[in-house]
Amino acid sequence: MNKALRLSGAPLRISDALRLTQAQSVGSSLPTAASRFAHRADAGGAAAASDLLTKLAVVLLSGVNAVMWEVYTESRLMASVWAVIAIGFLVWMKRDVARR
Repeated sequence: MNKALRLSGAPLRISDALRLTQAQSVGSSLPTAASRFAHRADAGGAAAASDLLTKLAVVLLSGVNAVMWEVYTESRLMASVWAVIAIGFLVWMKRDVARR
């Protein structure tokens, strides 16, 4: 195995590989992929509307699920889990709107 690594030119130790990676990342002036491409939600238009509709659907379906668990199975634990999911998505949506 070591012979195969030596022939391929791969570093023998993890520390060598990390040192090489750090040296390349510090010396590189190319922009990263994260800085080149905008997030879908930041793009605006149809992508932002799609994200909003998806979040609304999750809130609606989680709320319906919470009610169904409470009514049909009388399981307060599962009903509260689904209610927390719905509330979490509502908070997320509110913070997204406030951020823009």
